[in-house]
Amino acid sequence: MDVIRLFLSGKRKYITLAVLAAAGVLLVARLRARPATVELTLKKTDMVRTVYGLGTVQAEKSYQLRIGIAANIVRLFVREGDVVSKGARLVEFDQVPVMTAPFTGTVTAIVFKEGEAVFPGNAILTVTDLSRKYITASLDEKAAVLIKQKQKTRIAFDGLPGKTYTGSVSSVYPSGGQFIVKVESAEMPAEILPGMSADLAIETGTKTGVFVAPIRAVREGKVTLFRNGKKITVPVQLGLTQGDSVEIISGELAEGDLLRYTQ
Repeated sequence: MDVIRLFLSGKRKYITLAVLAAAGVLLVARLRARPATVELTLKKTDMVRTVYGLGTVQAEKSYQLRIGIAANIVRLFVREGDVVSKGARLVEFDQVPVMTAPFTGTVTAIVFKEGEAVFPGNAILTVTDLSRKYITASLDEKAAVLIKQKQKTRIAFDGLPGKTYTGSVSSVYPSGGQFIVKVESAEMPAEILPGMSADLAIETGTKTGVFVAPIRAVREGKVTLFRNGKKITVPVQLGLTQGDSVEIISGELAEGDLLRYTQ
């Protein structure tokens, strides 16, 4: 009996230790999962007013070959992807003289095959100059009114993550009920092709003497502050945004206030 009691006592000891160990692991996991608290001392600074847009890369020059009468294609001198020089032969017809390339470029589309009939207005093939490209993006009215020529633009491409390029606004204009901004860049990579997407950040001016905070610090239109050791909650309005930061506006804010929020 003494041996049995000793065995059971030792077993309970190990079970207790296991329970305590498990509880310790859970406590550490909860502490690690708890959001970190961040403190930021408010001070007035300058903020760049930025307009963001999702753009599409366009080719400056693109030519679609069409003919004015019905004809049959006798011979195609090119294939899709071929680079052709200005004046190079493209298509021979039975009723029309041989058509040539109007400029140096790449054959990006061929719609018809040899022996097929082509009717007036049909696009037969496309030649695109891939060396000259720009970006267009559609903006809403509030953003479009801020855009002017030569404004500096930061450009990022989905296909080249982690890299940014510099460009500038060349024009802004209405088109089909939309407001289009055109951005050009001397840094456009050769591997970026027409049809690819681009993220645009257009700098439209600088606002001075503003309070700036991370967007996550604003909860339900309010921020939590500590002033002279006292916790206060202040309603704020949001102004300009820049990345993950936002301008916060309130007559109750003061330089030196300690802004506290969780990540």
